[in-house]
Amino acid sequence: MDWFNYTTKATISLAVIRQPAVVPVTHPQYGGAILLNPGGPGGSGVGLVLMAGESARAILDTDDGEGKYFDIISFDPRGVGLSEPRVDCFHDPSVDASWQLRLQEEGWLDSSDAAFGRIWSMSDAKWQGCSRAAANDSEDIKRYVSTASVARDMLEIVERHGEWREKEAMALLGTCSTSSLLTGKCSKSPQIPSNLEHALYKEKIQYYGLSYGSFLGGTFAAMFPNRVGRLLVDGVVDYKNYASGNWSDNLLDTEKTMDLFYFHCARVGFPQCVLANADGPSEPKAIKNRTDSIIQSLYHNPLSVYQPRADTLSYSEVRSLIFSALYNPIFAFPVLAQLLLAIEQKNEPFLAPLLDAFHPSACAAENANIMARDAQVVIMCSDGESQSYMTRAAFQNFSRALAAQSPSSGSAWSTLRMGCVHYTLPATHRFAGPWEANTSHPLLFIGNTADPVTPGKFARDMARGFVGARTLMQDSGGHCSLAAFSRCTTGYIRGYFQTGELPPVNTTCGVDVEPFGPAPGDVVVEDEEGRVMAERHARMADSLYEHGAAFMGGEGWRRARQALREVSSFGE
Repeated sequence: MDWFNYTTKATISLAVIRQPAVVPVTHPQYGGAILLNPGGPGGSGVGLVLMAGESARAILDTDDGEGKYFDIISFDPRGVGLSEPRVDCFHDPSVDASWQLRLQEEGWLDSSDAAFGRIWSMSDAKWQGCSRAAANDSEDIKRYVSTASVARDMLEIVERHGEWREKEAMALLGTCSTSSLLTGKCSKSPQIPSNLEHALYKEKIQYYGLSYGSFLGGTFAAMFPNRVGRLLVDGVVDYKNYASGNWSDNLLDTEKTMDLFYFHCARVGFPQCVLANADGPSEPKAIKNRTDSIIQSLYHNPLSVYQPRADTLSYSEVRSLIFSALYNPIFAFPVLAQLLLAIEQKNEPFLAPLLDAFHPSACAAENANIMARDAQVVIMCSDGESQSYMTRAAFQNFSRALAAQSPSSGSAWSTLRMGCVHYTLPATHRFAGPWEANTSHPLLFIGNTADPVTPGKFARDMARGFVGARTLMQDSGGHCSLAAFSRCTTGYIRGYFQTGELPPVNTTCGVDVEPFGPAPGDVVVEDEEGRVMAERHARMADSLYEHGAAFMGGEGWRRARQALREVSSFGE
């Protein structure tokens, strides 16, 4: 439990998953293990690999049969998912589900004149209570879930994989029997190639981290610079701002991403985008005005739906759907346009599956969510500086400033910081920088030109702290480069893990797909290989958003993703 104080005997059980390489460790094309992290914080790496391990392999493994094949490994970070003990404030899934429903019904902070006060009090009750319950227990897991401890866990996973690799090679080369491996009586043999031997205390990580996983990767590189084999981070957090606990600069490009919805809708026109002008060309401004009008119509008058069961769709729920759509424009923008039209037309059959996703009738649906809501807040607060100095009035000013910066999303985003205002249990160990190092291999940072929560400039800014690091930009909207398929980006990611090669300085990759597809009259070249690659890429992206990237652990956002999937299949 405590890597930095060996007098503490308490332990944790870490859930780790491995998708084996398609070749044995003794094969000359075996490339070792790549460790994945889907972000969160509080995201499930086990869920990521179960859902999209093959898709990850398609991105990372050789595509010409002559390069390397990798073990794909991930894990549920300490306190999260299937790892034990879990961070848990309520200790009762039914109470937790009830609380989340109550919180969702309050809406966003600006959804009414009473919402802020109610949500503030709920935050105070939950997180003060959660802190106080653990205050007198020196071995409570909540004290030991900071990113510094998770980075040390990753080092241990790498060491244990090296140990396993050597034993596996011994068994495959016939120098040890299976029984002797199990009893630990197998000794080394000269037949084991040096690259397969366990390099005790010298094993190097190969790591691919997304969103919050970029902070975990940067922290690992700063803490253990000589243990970097390959380290790639995508959707890069501003390390200093995250560690300050302020959460104040994530939304610099959010409205830029929102504007892409209007631009691409106008680009393809009607009927590809159902919000476009049916009688002629459309302008982005007109689509924006129509969208704003539809959203605002719900502010005082939630939409009533009568079949198959009585329900309503609220202003805050639709805004959550829009925020969710900004993460994954290729999939979500066409669905979002259809959804907004359905609200405008009061199309009950279309809206029914959406409401089922937002308002599940069975509590069991809550328990299936492996994303640890409590762990998300506790990890963030453990990594950041204390926010307990914030008064209610000061926080309300912060929330209003963020909403002014990003009208589409700021009100919801500010609630991330609110939890840490009331959570007061400090981490036993916290890494506070500097995020600077001369690593044993240069790092690769990737950013999008219009990322709604991790602006692309952070990829450039954070890379400056690491000697030889390189930045790759992708010219697209959405969160992380997975948001849009790009042969160019995928090629550089694969090349980095295959050979260690970095992109040329100032490289920007275009994308092979756009929201709403090609415009009428565009020349479309049939490409079966590209179609398959894009489908695998999309599956990896869907798993990323499902299992933890981008701080999307809030219940409203989880339901928003599910709702978008539900309505996307309605027409089929």
